[in-house]
Amino acid sequence: MADIQKDLLEIMNDYTDGRITSATRENVLTADFGLNSFDLFDLICIIEEKYGISIPDRVLPTLVTVGDLLDYLEKEVNG
Repeated sequence: MADIQKDLLEIMNDYTDGRITSATRENVLTADFGLNSFDLFDLICIIEEKYGISIPDRVLPTLVTVGDLLDYLEKEVNG
């Protein structure tokens, strides 16, 4: 999971022009990082492209924290 965590932080850092330099599993993607729903949609698209996966719309509301996203990616990427 360390690689996915590192990749996710890099994606978030790049997307926010260096504003997000560290994250914990407990960080809330919207409240703690100031991301809005458009930002989250963009990030999800970038993540889907990087890992060659498709995250169903029904899953998106469950991805609230960094940990939620990491757990989902770990399951989908590493099976």
